[in-house]
Amino acid sequence: MRITVAVNGTRGDAQPAVILAGALAARGHDVRVGVPPNLIGLAATLGVTAGKFGHDTRAHLERVRQVRTAAGRNPIRRARAVAAINHTGWSETAADLGALTTGADAIVTGFTTELIALPFAEALGIPLVSLHHAPVRPNSSVGPLPQLPGALGGPLVPAQWSAAELLVRMATRRQEAALRERLGVRPATEPLSRLIEGNPGVEIQAYDPMFAITGDPRWETSVRPRPAVGFIELARQAMTTATDPALDAWLDAGSAPVYFGFGSMPVRDSQATVTAMITAARRVGRRALICTGWSSARVSVPAGDDVFFTDTVDHHAVLGRCAAAVHHGGAGTTALALRHGIPSVICWFGADQPFWGAQLRRAGAGVTMPVTRLTADSLENALHTVDTDMVRRRALNAARAMVGADVALDAAVTAVETAVGEPGVPVRRVAR
Repeated sequence: MRITVAVNGTRGDAQPAVILAGALAARGHDVRVGVPPNLIGLAATLGVTAGKFGHDTRAHLERVRQVRTAAGRNPIRRARAVAAINHTGWSETAADLGALTTGADAIVTGFTTELIALPFAEALGIPLVSLHHAPVRPNSSVGPLPQLPGALGGPLVPAQWSAAELLVRMATRRQEAALRERLGVRPATEPLSRLIEGNPGVEIQAYDPMFAITGDPRWETSVRPRPAVGFIELARQAMTTATDPALDAWLDAGSAPVYFGFGSMPVRDSQATVTAMITAARRVGRRALICTGWSSARVSVPAGDDVFFTDTVDHHAVLGRCAAAVHHGGAGTTALALRHGIPSVICWFGADQPFWGAQLRRAGAGVTMPVTRLTADSLENALHTVDTDMVRRRALNAARAMVGADVALDAAVTAVETAVGEPGVPVRRVAR
């Protein structure tokens, strides 16, 4: 089968898709991969050749930060400025997807590009397979913006989904209508969650079943299967990245540090954030391993032998040697902290991150707060809470209960193959 895997977003969005693409290729399928241009190198390190799909997401996030700052606190100006940037990204992404899907038997994409990928799937009469890293379809358990009051259960959740879907339609309807007209498929008269029900695909929930929605009729009546396969990640034995010898020596030279890292998230005030990290770690008697990620600019802070800075780390090699992890709550980092049985302090920025913070808090394996409340005092309090034997036991219990990385990846591959069917067998075309 010829399968197009096209995902835009940060590393947390792209890496699971690239790993899945590699597994599909190993199973004998003809796989064409598209990722943001700034993550093509990441795909290569994972043994997958990828082409360009959409805009440079690192530059995009920085641009969004800049226009929001320039627009001030006026919500209308901020929304219009960000929308203008996103409109440019839509056109570029749609153009790239047209080239990537030639002759495809199926399209695999992420949540952020489903609206663009679905018209292509309809035009080609092929399944659309979605990779979701948190529940992102209407349900009665988790709202679309988990940071809102009442979004993690309660009577307001259905209304929040209705409002969110209306806002998305208003923001994208012109671009979506133009794309659908160009491809010759039916106009979009419904929200994505209902529109996509007509496509014979699958919505892979790429997170552990312990976090899956259960007993929710609104969720379970979906026509499209939603298997919770587990976190899609490389098994430890598949990792090839060598640990920095200097970092290795630093880790061996003292007690277990606290890991600090916000991945792809742009930090507004790196100076204040790093100072708070170091101060809090010292107050609780821990060393600080600070991974700067996409906020890689060095800052002038009172560091010392108890602090180590690095741009990137192999989480598999490092997290098991740490006492706790302070991170943004992306699904990938959350999974790896859990996998290694260490507690987390999630300082979320947005998207699905508040959801993962709430899940770890419920599991007793971490605490959570918005990054806007990050101070030396709040971090100190959070670290005192999680750096205990009781919380470590709960994190280890969660680690033991998790679906293995190999099992999760195999289940995801099977879900794709089941959705596509045997080569040459036509799938049901969507009415136009």
